[in-house]
Amino acid sequence: MRSQLCILFLLAAFAATQATAADQPPKPGSCPHALKPLPRNVARVVDTIVKRIEPEFRDKLLETKRENLVQFQDWGTGIRDSLCLEAGNNDQLIRSACNGALCHPETASQVIMEAVWDRLDTVQRVLRPEQRLSANRRE
Repeated sequence: MRSQLCILFLLAAFAATQATAADQPPKPGSCPHALKPLPRNVARVVDTIVKRIEPEFRDKLLETKRENLVQFQDWGTGIRDSLCLEAGNNDQLIRSACNGALCHPETASQVIMEAVWDRLDTVQRVLRPEQRLSANRRE
């Protein structure tokens, strides 16, 4: 009976350490999925994302109102991971996104998402003004 309790206790302790390890933010300086070279301002990030964005996702973004971009949580997480916002390796980009201040990485990624949307929307209005007009009529 004691050995069973001991094993149960060890398993519970192991599971608890695994759960807390997964919930912790990345170690400072650890950013294995970072873009190379790491962009240091919002304009460069937007250039990079717009060049790499899938056409289907671009269309989905443009069908979404700017204020509803928060629904793309996975995209925000991908931005934070690929730009080392949470690992603390890209304070320069965070300051660029947050008007010179160090803000929360989620805030910085939201600013980047909005900047990407703004760029895509501007390009669409210039290249396809008739499509934009018909979309506005539906609203």
